[in-house]
Amino acid sequence: MGTTLDFLHRVLRSGEAARRTAVPNDPAGTGGRRAYEAQVRTIRELHIEHEGWARLVHGRLELVCRADRSVAMGVMVGDAATGQVELAPKNARRRGPATEQVIRANAGEGGAYVQTALFVADAGPKGVALSAEEAFALKTWFLVSFRTQVGDAVRIDCELSRPKRFEDGFVVEWGLRIPLPPLKMDGIEPLNDDGPGKIDIDVDFR
Repeated sequence: MGTTLDFLHRVLRSGEAARRTAVPNDPAGTGGRRAYEAQVRTIRELHIEHEGWARLVHGRLELVCRADRSVAMGVMVGDAATGQVELAPKNARRRGPATEQVIRANAGEGGAYVQTALFVADAGPKGVALSAEEAFALKTWFLVSFRTQVGDAVRIDCELSRPKRFEDGFVVEWGLRIPLPPLKMDGIEPLNDDGPGKIDIDVDFR
């Protein structure tokens, strides 16, 4: 596919680092949003720089696609079954029609079901736009991850998988799954917050 385990673990690591910049007074969900944004940025940067891929905004899906426009990758938060060979994961949060359309294309239903108007978007800087035929044929994979924190350690179970069937906002069947070794990170640092204590700084006015 033109990716490596090192790339994918670096994507997850960047998301965890971004998550840790959230502080208690940030709005709810800030850590998760920052993690997602960092993962999207990193999966693009690594594959564009090292593999010659291109940025793709596909029906509001933030993806990166191979130069021949046959394969795309994005990121997705899964549930506790993520990375477990004997289980079938689902996405943790309901997703919309753009995800449904790429899953129909994955299942070979692109010609019949993909609404090309859904994918008309500005390609943006260094981005690509797909033709109708390319949208029908595109195979979209997701780096699916599930984060667990125990004490001061974090474990991120993950897999690179291609969804095949979608119902009511959730993936209910996968065409191909590649379970990956989990990413383990120790030493959760305190949030970037001054806390309740006071800091006295002596200033000599002149």
